[in-house]
Amino acid sequence: MPFVLIAAFGTLFCWTAGTLIFTVASKRTEPAALNRVRLIYATLLLSIIIITFFKVSFTDLFILPSVAEWFWLGLSGIIGLTLGDFFAFSAFRILGSSRTSLFSPFAPVAALLLGMVMLNERMNLFGLIGMFISISGIIWFVNNTRKNTDEQLPKKELMKGIGFAILGAVGQGLGLVCAKKGLNITHDYGADLNAVHATWIRMFIGSLAAYSLAMFKRNIWKEFKTITGNAYTFTPAIMGTLFGPVAGVSLSLLAASQIPVGVAQTIFSLLPLTVMFAAVISGREKLNTPTVIAALICLLGVVVLVWRDDLVTWF
Repeated sequence: MPFVLIAAFGTLFCWTAGTLIFTVASKRTEPAALNRVRLIYATLLLSIIIITFFKVSFTDLFILPSVAEWFWLGLSGIIGLTLGDFFAFSAFRILGSSRTSLFSPFAPVAALLLGMVMLNERMNLFGLIGMFISISGIIWFVNNTRKNTDEQLPKKELMKGIGFAILGAVGQGLGLVCAKKGLNITHDYGADLNAVHATWIRMFIGSLAAYSLAMFKRNIWKEFKTITGNAYTFTPAIMGTLFGPVAGVSLSLLAASQIPVGVAQTIFSLLPLTVMFAAVISGREKLNTPTVIAALICLLGVVVLVWRDDLVTWF
């Protein structure tokens, strides 16, 4: 269990770093193009890592996974990376990051409910209490860090943004459940698929889906050359890819394969809070009382989640 928790919080660390780096990158190039290019580079980097360190040939990248693994992990890539990120980016464009973050608790709730249906996972009362506490802390944090200067949106745009935000969060939760279903498949031959190879499948299928949707609307080769050929845009793009889709997603699958997806997604949902603390440490933001209170509430919730089974015996 400690190793799994290290993987879960390692995911949080990598995604925090990736978020800060991608924030810089998104200001230097168009976000949708950046998302497509990062998926391509994530697939290439993961291919190199698997071939070099796991001694898997290029051909085996495709033939070692079973048909069922390709299906579930590929579906996870489409739902979580292609569609989920599309809806999230769309919500950010309409609502902004603060208001979009209000709907992040939908991700662990979706992961919990879908994990029960698709993976036969169970959560005891203390686990549900822990999730509720952490989600309350996230909502407290986001509500108290929203800027009073947020523009007023027309009702139609507001409802569209809310819909995108909910779909983005649910896409994250459902994508994680599908990924775990793929990772839970046991091979009749050789070793089971590892988390890095599973991440490669998600990125590969996610890239294919993202570019299939864009190729009729955009000059995808031009956008790739534009981002790659300029150090000003390429440096944050490739650094964010290393921390986010490569290291972060691999660790997230490793964590989710060993603990209930609702627990894993709740830990991952602390991202807005960790990003704020990283901004405080870097001097970009100032620490305030609501942030400290939110951090303590979230920490309490995670502690209850982690020790949920022991709490049953104590009470």
